[in-house]
Formats: sequence, structure tokens, C-alpha cells
Amino acid sequence: MTPDRPPPDHDGHGNGPAPEPGAVTHLDIKMSYACNNCCIHCVIADQRDEAIRRKGRDWRGTAEMAREIQDAARRGIRVVTFTGGEPTLRKDLPELVRAARALGLRVGLQTNGRLLSIPAVRDRLAGLEVRFVVAVHGASAEVHDAVTRAPGSFLQTREAVRGLLEAGERVTLKTVISRRNLDDLSDIARDFADLGVRRFNWTFPHALGNARREFEAVVPRYRDAVPRVLEVLDLLERRGCEAVTEAIPLCLLGSRARQASEWHYRAHVRSEVHQLDQAPRDWSRDRTVEGKVHPPACSPCSWKGDCEGVWREYFEAFGDQELAAVPFDDPPGIR
Repeated sequence: MTPDRPPPDHDGHGNGPAPEPGAVTHLDIKMSYACNNCCIHCVIADQRDEAIRRKGRDWRGTAEMAREIQDAARRGIRVVTFTGGEPTLRKDLPELVRAARALGLRVGLQTNGRLLSIPAVRDRLAGLEVRFVVAVHGASAEVHDAVTRAPGSFLQTREAVRGLLEAGERVTLKTVISRRNLDDLSDIARDFADLGVRRFNWTFPHALGNARREFEAVVPRYRDAVPRVLEVLDLLERRGCEAVTEAIPLCLLGSRARQASEWHYRAHVRSEVHQLDQAPRDWSRDRTVEGKVHPPACSPCSWKGDCEGVWREYFEAFGDQELAAVPFDDPPGIR
């Protein structure tokens, strides 16, 4: 699929009119750093101790969360995403979702889905117009559970996806690409498209947290990962599904560049992230200015103004030889 409109963002919400210049449209709220998985690629794995050192805890209370939601609505933010850690571990999650919806906010929930395999837990969030972004990192228990380091997690997550779809809930499947699951990407797409998922996100890992500590076992080379991603995008287009990528440079996506979620971010979304171990961050700025770099190979590229570049840690480890600048006399591509 090469969409005629901007692709859905990472939480699966549609786009709509462009925001006022400088307006924050999306807020990512970290509810807690507790999680029932321990993924090999987890970027916040090293932030829990820092949150405890600075604040004496690694979670936000219900009243603090309610203030965050009210402030978001007051500032005209359109979408809040509840993340963690694992948000479904919190008993107050349905209450907080209802509070956000009552204030007119759209709500995304980034989850590993394990507890949502329990009908009683799933039912408490039913009908609240939540966009469930469910993390699936393998097409089998062997691969997925090796990534999550949580035996039994694949069967629980798959059952959650099935139950959510049967209940008519909106589901985006999110897969973090790693050396461990490269050979599974097409099978993930095929299996969950057959199950009924129609929106997919394929994310290149950011080497922080566990991924920094286990870099060589986690972070693949672009030359190995991108061909598999392109195959998956072709497969999903044939199935009539929508798909986006995250953190893959546009030059490597070629004719699929419009399916890079960053292309949509830059035109339509300004995002803040409220973590637990640091002050609120302008994630739209920090992601591009601090998190990513444009290596020397990007200098002659006609897409440089549209592309965010590469994660800094990837460039430091592997250089920029895999990048392929798009000449200015090439067809307009994503423009």
C-alpha cells in the first residue's frame, strides 16, 4: 500500500487537518515502568531505577494521572497514549480511559496484551473507543517468548488480539524488529492478517535500555532487515491491510517511503512524552535533534528535509555506508 493520504500514526489514529504551527497534538504518558514482560529491545529498562532514585517510585498515582489528562485537554491535545511499562497492570486504567474520553480526547493504549486475554479484564475496556496497539514480536511462542523473555506470553497476546477483534475493537499490531525475529516478520503479518488485524506497525529498534546492553543480539543491520520489511509491506498490501514503518530511513524504503510514520509525524503531529525519570520532553524535537542524526551520506539527499535520519546509536556502531542518498533529479517520490 502506498496511501494517497498520510499513513496512520504509531498509535493507529487517523490524521485529520494539520495542527496549528507549534501545537502539541499528541501526548504519551508513562503510567508506570512495571511490566510483566522483559523484552530484549525494551528502551525504558534502565529508567526504572532512575525514576525511583529521583521520585522514590516508578509509577504515577490515579490523581496524578487525572491531572495529566485534564491538562492535556485544557491545552487542546487531541490524542493521549497510555504507555509504560504495561498499562493493563493498573486497576484504575478503565477509570482513566473514561476520564480522557469524557474530555473529548482520543485514547491509544500500548500494551503487550497478556492480561487482555482474560475476558473480564478486556470487557472493562470494551466500547470506550480505545485504539489498542498490541506488541507481537514473533509468529510462534518459540520466537515471541524468546523476545519477551516471558514463557506463555505469545499464547496470551494472540488470544487478546483475537478477543479484541471479535469484540469489534480497533487493533494495531506493533512489531519491534530484531535479530531474533527477522525470519518471522512475514509469518507475523500473514498469521495476524488472517486473524483479522488490518493495521500494522514495523519498528526498527532503538539501542537504549535492554537493546543497548544487548546490542549485538538485538539490533540488525539495515541491509538484513529492510528487504524483509519491504516483503512484508507487499504482502500486507495484497491483503488489503494498512502498514507503517518506524525508524527506517526513507532512502531505504524507496517507493514505500510514504509508509514511513515519520513522514506523517513531521506534517501532522507534534508529540510530547511525559516519562517518570525526567521532565516532560518535546518528543517531536528530541527524537529528531537528539535521538537521530543525518550522517554525511545524507548530505546530497533530496529527501533529507522529509527524513529524520537514523538512530544515533546505529550510526555510531555501523556508520552510514548502507544509506543511499536520493538525487535531486530523481522522481519526486514522497512529495
